[in-house]
Amino acid sequence: MDPINGDNQSVRTHTFSELLIILGQPRQIDGLQVTVTENERKAIPIFYPFRFDQYFFLMVSAGELSLKLNLVNHVIREGEFVLIEPGTICQFTGSSEFISSACISFSNDFLLKAGIYQKYISAFNLLGPNLNTHLVLEKEEIALLSNVFKMLYANIVTREKNEFSQEIIQHNFSLVIYELINVFYHHHRELKSKPTRKQDITASFMKLLIKRYKEERSVQFYAGQLAITPRYLTQTVKEVVGKTAGDLIDEMVITEAMILLNDPVCSIGQVAVLLQFSDQFFFSKFFKNKTGLTPSEYRKSKQHTFVIREELSVPSQERILSDIT
Repeated sequence: MDPINGDNQSVRTHTFSELLIILGQPRQIDGLQVTVTENERKAIPIFYPFRFDQYFFLMVSAGELSLKLNLVNHVIREGEFVLIEPGTICQFTGSSEFISSACISFSNDFLLKAGIYQKYISAFNLLGPNLNTHLVLEKEEIALLSNVFKMLYANIVTREKNEFSQEIIQHNFSLVIYELINVFYHHHRELKSKPTRKQDITASFMKLLIKRYKEERSVQFYAGQLAITPRYLTQTVKEVVGKTAGDLIDEMVITEAMILLNDPVCSIGQVAVLLQFSDQFFFSKFFKNKTGLTPSEYRKSKQHTFVIREELSVPSQERILSDIT
């Protein structure tokens, strides 16, 4: 599979079907995909940052995988686990030559169809951006999750031979989800308590922000959408996550700007247009005020990254992720 490089458009959102095509994987079940790999040699299929429209869980049982989630570097090592929520900006950056892993991707609709109780689904919703989704698992958790992942995968692969495949798969999927929720409960005790109104407001604000941050950058807009005052929204978000609503709006815009600026093909003027600033001057002023650097200065600090990206543009099915770290 040839690696795919991004263009100078805004950060892409890939649907479930699009990502399967890029990865060269056949569709298993609408809204659900499970893969289990054992000591496989992996080539990176996507070099550009993108968003995904489903939940994605990855557990590494051997080797390691490097990626960025909303510009934050993560290395998922043996015995570690990561949840990538819908809308997260994801970019794969490296891996060991061989890797063993278990992955499951599912939509919110599939969760509901499987009969997962709404109160448990909240474990996968934003209770605040400070929720740690990169976990170091205990040995018992690794063994248990490996077994339930493999069971679900086996039932999906053999579904055409089974008279009750749909019921069995839904049952196995529910088992996987409840075990995953149990792991999150174990590592995040706060998930066991019912979300407060302030946590609900913060979660609603974050979901709205992910959808509207390009065209709406005022606290007043988001407060109006949530039918509360700007002051109450600011105080609530600050109490729940330690940052104000305005801070999070700015961080979302800056994160997107940095990703776009990391692409040398995209001019600073184009970045300003994509982020819906009135002109390049106001964008540059905003960027420097928030980061201490002008867009040009930020680009110069990332020149080494540009060199790496140019090297990655050479098609190679056999390019291993570790070659680019």
